[in-house]
Formats: sequence, C-alpha cells, structure tokens
Amino acid sequence: MKKEAVAIRDVVGDIIKKLKTGRGLQAEALSACWATIIGEENLRHAKPVDLREGILIVHVDSSSWIHKLSMEKPRILIKMKEKIGEGIIKDIKLRIGEL
Repeated sequence: MKKEAVAIRDVVGDIIKKLKTGRGLQAEALSACWATIIGEENLRHAKPVDLREGILIVHVDSSSWIHKLSMEKPRILIKMKEKIGEGIIKDIKLRIGEL
C-alpha cells in the first residue's frame, strides 16, 4: 500500500501544535524549515533555538549576521508562513549566542 505525499507545512504544523511543553523541541521541529529558507551553508552562522509565544529565537555567531538576517527578516517570515502556516511564527528575534 503506497502512502500519499504530505506537505511539510502540514507535518510541521501538526508537530508544533502537539508540543505543549518543551519550547526547545519546537525550535528543533522548525530547524528543517529554517534550513531550506536560509540555506544549508548559512546554518553555520544562524540556528533557531526556541519558539516563545510566536517569536522564533535565533542564535547567530556575529553582529554582522544579525544585520544580514534583520534585512532579510520580512522575506524569511513570509517563507516560514508559506512552509508551516499562518499564526505559528509572528516574529523572529536574533541574538548572538551559542550555535
């Protein structure tokens, strides 16, 4: 019996909705979407670490990456909403932190 293809938006959305605790786990579930949006190579510089009340917390390795991603934030938010649906991520907060 062959399984039907499922959109990543549906899978990630379901995972996030089912996670009631463990905010760090929510950020892990978003990592796959994040990687496709910013690109695998850029993951060395920016990594989602948490999701709090609709705000995705992203650690970056330098102030130049805060600047770069701040300029791209509107595009990133649009892409995230396309991939995982509306209402899950309202904003992105960038911080220098451990990757």
